[in-house]
Amino acid sequence: MLRLAWRTLSGRRASWAASFAALVLALVMTTACAVLLESSTRAGSRAERYAGADVVVGGQPFVPRAGKLRTALEGLPSVERAVPELSFPTTAVDASGRTVEAPWEGPSLGHSWESAVLGPFALRAGRAPAGDGEVVLDSALAGRLGARAGGTVRLTVPDGLRSYRVSGIADPPREPARQYAVFHSPREAQRLAASAQPVRAIGVLAKGAADPGVLRRQVEKAVDDLYGEDSGAVLVASGSGRADAEFWDVPSPASVLSSLVGTFGALSLFVAGFVVSGTLTLAVAGRLTEIGLLRAVAATKGQIRRMIAAEVLLVTLAAALLGVPGGIGVAALLHRLLVSGEVLPPSFPLSVGPVAPWATVGLAAVVAQLAAFAAVRRASRVRPVEVLRESGAPAPRPGWLRVLLGVCVLAGAGGCLGAVAAGRLDGGGGTAESMVLVLMVGVALLAPLICRVAGAVLLVPLRPLLPRNGTLAVRNLLRQNVRLAATVTPLVLSVSLTGTLLCVPLVTSEGAERSERQRLTADHVVSATGPGIAPGYAERAARLPGVVAASGQLSVGGELSRADSRGGDTGSLVGGSLVAMRAEAVPRLLDLGVRRGSLDRLDDTSLALGEGAAAELGVSAGDRVRVDWDDGGRDTYRVAAVYSRDRGFADALLPRASAARHAAAPLDDTVLVRTAPGADPSAVEGELEALVADFPGARVGDRGASESGAAANLFVLLLLTMINLFTAVSVVNTLSMATAGRRREFALLRLAGAQSAQVLRMLAWEAVLTCAVALLLAAVVCGSVLVPLSIALTGSAVPALAGGPLTALAAGAPVLTVVTVTLAGLLALRSAAATPGGLAKAVS
Repeated sequence: MLRLAWRTLSGRRASWAASFAALVLALVMTTACAVLLESSTRAGSRAERYAGADVVVGGQPFVPRAGKLRTALEGLPSVERAVPELSFPTTAVDASGRTVEAPWEGPSLGHSWESAVLGPFALRAGRAPAGDGEVVLDSALAGRLGARAGGTVRLTVPDGLRSYRVSGIADPPREPARQYAVFHSPREAQRLAASAQPVRAIGVLAKGAADPGVLRRQVEKAVDDLYGEDSGAVLVASGSGRADAEFWDVPSPASVLSSLVGTFGALSLFVAGFVVSGTLTLAVAGRLTEIGLLRAVAATKGQIRRMIAAEVLLVTLAAALLGVPGGIGVAALLHRLLVSGEVLPPSFPLSVGPVAPWATVGLAAVVAQLAAFAAVRRASRVRPVEVLRESGAPAPRPGWLRVLLGVCVLAGAGGCLGAVAAGRLDGGGGTAESMVLVLMVGVALLAPLICRVAGAVLLVPLRPLLPRNGTLAVRNLLRQNVRLAATVTPLVLSVSLTGTLLCVPLVTSEGAERSERQRLTADHVVSATGPGIAPGYAERAARLPGVVAASGQLSVGGELSRADSRGGDTGSLVGGSLVAMRAEAVPRLLDLGVRRGSLDRLDDTSLALGEGAAAELGVSAGDRVRVDWDDGGRDTYRVAAVYSRDRGFADALLPRASAARHAAAPLDDTVLVRTAPGADPSAVEGELEALVADFPGARVGDRGASESGAAANLFVLLLLTMINLFTAVSVVNTLSMATAGRRREFALLRLAGAQSAQVLRMLAWEAVLTCAVALLLAAVVCGSVLVPLSIALTGSAVPALAGGPLTALAAGAPVLTVVTVTLAGLLALRSAAATPGGLAKAVS
């Protein structure tokens, strides 16, 4: 069978050229994704600040009852010393007044000098901090600031910007790649931590002869003895697991890359499957005459299928010789772009192992075989006479199972999108983008039928308005639904994906701005440009003349449950977004659309709940709710109000006085300020701007000046570029193959008296009308996703659109198709002269 496939393949190289090119491009995209994904799995995080500790007991975010745990650990026979670590956010400011952020979105933290031994950090210059006004900087941060021992550095602390004397510069064993560290005196670190339980971790240093495994088991037993059933609140880590305890709330570069590549890879496989399936379908459809002859000489259905499968396997292996090395090269290029775009650190390695290439080739072979099976299934099942008849005038109809499946897929997608529009289903989190893929599956299953209907509805009314060549083009398109569908499907896929990925962030951003405008009654919004705004900003803003109310918005971590729920009653437990504010300032700063109760009843012992959280908990105004904080603490509050405007805000609004003690980072996300009646808003804004000098992480703007999200980040742009390039090449392949297979038709037209220029004009009209059908179908698919999302988020059925890129795509598609069919038509016309001998050659 392989020998026959090789002979057939050698004799029909032109018919397999498009499929070969599609498989090469598919292998390039999937190999690039696989190599990056393998690199993310091989690149493990390493401990930096805890590299000198043998075992780390880490809290998420705090270690409860840290004093008792330290005493218990120091009493273990294998432990030499247990060192608690205090950590709190701090940001350095350079000479120009700009904040120095940690690399790769890592933390910039302050610590007590006592915990420097966990690095261990060794003084390179100067000495340890002797007083509250002195600090030791790690060498990387000192290099960024140009600081030296004996100089000064400005750091943001809870009460504003403060200058410290640099008493020393310290080096860790390996340079920190994801954070900056500042070491204070123990007393100053305790003051700045300002938390009910400030210890973030306890590092355990083993005695010289202690066995690491024995040490860890002893530490785990001590943790279990102290916490019992609550031992899950802390993490016991050693070896490579110490990095998980150190960066528990900071995503590693490997996890960021794997999440990006996962989306990229899924979409790439989806597009590649569509394109390969389309080209293989056309390649097999062009061989109906050959298949009919083979069936006429007693070839069985299984033999036909095995022959095509063997040919596809040979084409896949040949494509792998180019696609796999090309994919590795593209992965290296993407890696370089992600490093230059600061998505990945320069130290992140690109690992090319045997797993990614072999997995990619295997996956491509499976996809190609499935596509080939679907393409040859119908031709191999019909009788030889029918195949020969259909090869002359193919008019295949989709089977009832395919139609039923396509209708079910579109109906399911329509139901989900209807739920999004009605607000019963969240349209974020990738729901909108995934709905495009589901819709495209339905469109692909029903493509011949949809193209037939679209042709009857869109093209037939245009026929009287078109010239003679255009009328002939309409007739050709109406007669060849399979060829039209094969060209339309990749165009619809490209435009739909591009439109959705570009427009969904715009719609989401517009919805967030609308919700914020409805919710805010504050006159000024101060946003954070770094990790957050120190709480001292809101306190000082509230004391400014002309300000009637001011409060920061602090995100805290915890879970809500009914106060009367038992410990095992998890049905009433919900996790959600919790925001803390000054209780007395909330009624003047926010209009939350209160349904029950009143925001005026908020105090330090009560909270307000969003409607969704209240319905899930089964509580209302006047009931009591328990909050289990992430640090292990627990508080009970009375429900003062239930509000409706919780979308994009918070499930619960808590009093800052009690919630701030449990916050992982006591920094405000934003600060809201309300001007007093009769006061000058511009004067208040000037005062707020003046405060920025002491709080460099703040930026003042009014409530209409919130930033809209970017239409696409670096990786999405790379994804769209590759998908559109891939789709463009597939469209060129499909059109070239379909046009080259029409030599007999062109020869008959020439014999009937048509000139070459008339045939080419007919082809150009076909290309333009095909693009018109594709763009209209793409608009329907995009509108089916964007309109419900826009209704749910903005209340308007007119979504925000990325006009520039979509216009360029819509204008480029007709140009690409017209140029392709014109060139392919010229080559076909040269080999199909309108003579009996030329016609015979064309027919053969």
